[in-house]
Amino acid sequence: MYVDEKIFLRGNLPEGLQHDFDELQEYYDVGDWFMFDTVFEAVEASVKAYYLAGKISKEDLNCIFNKYGIA
Repeated sequence: MYVDEKIFLRGNLPEGLQHDFDELQEYYDVGDWFMFDTVFEAVEASVKAYYLAGKISKEDLNCIFNKYGIA
């Protein structure tokens, strides 16, 4: 599990995703890997759903996947 701090996501992603990423970052910053992993699974599914619904671009999807190491 990691967050690539060198990759920046666009600031106008859907509000729900921004909230999810903020929550992930909080757990990452304090080293709470259990909660990070728990939330991470839901965020991964959410990111895919936003993409399939056309609310984020393929570029956004790839950037998010690279930032959070989603394969």
